[in-house]
Amino acid sequence: MSPDRQQLSSFPSLRRILLIVLAALVLIKPIFSLFDTLDRPQIQGKFELYQTNIVLVASEWKPTDDADALGALQKSIVGTDFLKSATQQYQTARKSDVQAIDKLNASLTDLATSTTDVTRKSQQLEIDLTKKTIAAAKLEIDKIDLRIGILQAARSKSAEALQTWQKVGTDSQSATSKHVAASLIEIWKQPSNIDRNTIPQLEAEINTNFDGWFRDRVLKKLYTDLGDRQKLDQLTLTAETKAKNAVINLALITIPRIFIVLGGVGLIVFFTVRFAIVLFQQRGERSATEILLEKLDTPWSAPWDWETVLQVFMVGFFFVGQFVLPTLFGALIDPATLTIRQQGLYVFTSYVLMAILALGVLYLSIKSYLPLPADWFEFNWKSNWLLWGIGGYLVATPIVVIVSLLNEKIWHGQGGSNPILQIVLQGRDSIALSLFFLTAAVAAPLFEEFLFRGFLLPSLTRYLPTWGAICLSGLLFGVAHLSLSEILPLTSLGIILGIVYVRTRNLLAPMLLHSLWNSSTLVSLYILGSGN
Repeated sequence: MSPDRQQLSSFPSLRRILLIVLAALVLIKPIFSLFDTLDRPQIQGKFELYQTNIVLVASEWKPTDDADALGALQKSIVGTDFLKSATQQYQTARKSDVQAIDKLNASLTDLATSTTDVTRKSQQLEIDLTKKTIAAAKLEIDKIDLRIGILQAARSKSAEALQTWQKVGTDSQSATSKHVAASLIEIWKQPSNIDRNTIPQLEAEINTNFDGWFRDRVLKKLYTDLGDRQKLDQLTLTAETKAKNAVINLALITIPRIFIVLGGVGLIVFFTVRFAIVLFQQRGERSATEILLEKLDTPWSAPWDWETVLQVFMVGFFFVGQFVLPTLFGALIDPATLTIRQQGLYVFTSYVLMAILALGVLYLSIKSYLPLPADWFEFNWKSNWLLWGIGGYLVATPIVVIVSLLNEKIWHGQGGSNPILQIVLQGRDSIALSLFFLTAAVAAPLFEEFLFRGFLLPSLTRYLPTWGAICLSGLLFGVAHLSLSEILPLTSLGIILGIVYVRTRNLLAPMLLHSLWNSSTLVSLYILGSGN
């Protein structure tokens, strides 16, 4: 540690004591929220199922020209054994839901045995909520089983399909699931003996409980057995149009992703080769570590100490974000009753208000140190921030993908995700989606980069080497999103954002990288959702 970095005072001040007490109180809720995500599924599972559903729809397209580029793309994306792959994806999703239910049942047992008179009311509310979550998860398993049966039937495994549906009829606690399973058995059993007078009700039931490829597959079997050529032709024509659109949607997701990953890998290889050349040229003069950290070893001159940093985050970020605003909005609004458009407005308004209040706390905390040195909170439109932002995004993509794959092995589909992602995946309201996009692609990069890279990272260089400040600020960035499954991927992203900021000393570069990252995620989810 350089001599100009001040040591902590030996005698704690009143302010320091108050900050430590406040931190202990304020962090209780975020810590519990973080560990609560252990029982929540990741968005990745839904993401993969939605992509599987689009692949199934795309498989129905029969291009007239085999040489057509879109037709070739369809073959490469869909593959030859897509039904088997889809079955495996649904079985994996089912296994994840079963594991989640087991964990919830275990926590339910713990809650029931640990109830006391003092905590009985709050624990009863938690027990009721857990029971509702278990019931919802069981209903989701029913839906998965019904679809697994349809996939089995499509693979000419009708006996297995009938067994799957019979099990739903026996084990399910949902009357709707039992009835749908019975209808599927009636449609697929041989010989089929469907009462034609019940066809309208049967069609309505299929349309209500299934969509996309699954809906069309059941209706196709029904109309084929009935010999209804008119409805069968209409269904085939509609499915063909939807299938072509699905191929286009898959192309919009897959092709840019391939080029981005290839670009990122290319940049990583380029910088690795460049580093190896410099290392060879300067062998014996400097170590590999010295060369690697050469550009990352220039600290900022931070005039404030750790108490100011703690004050900004405990008061401005956690106290305001986790207590003040949720209490204020909770007294006025019940988010569970809002429409998707109202949810979009709620998320955008609450986030912007939190950012304004947090930045206000930041300003008041460092006001006495103004004016700051030139390299603090710098926005330089004339520098090469565009190249660093785009290049950082390209490099981050393959790195975070690899970390996410390893992360998936750790959490097995659990650990929670940002709830906004699920809403975007299912939502179709353009105004709501625009508000979510403004929140994630504009407001979040501006605020989070200003706070984590603009303030936290440079402040940490008072006590840590610059590379250590990059790593610690990246970790805190990952933890601040309050999702266990996202800590490792977001930490790796935060480290890359920190490197980009240290190299450019320009907040525009990490803001652009952050915006590109969030934007690409939202666009991919929107395309997947629209395809379903």
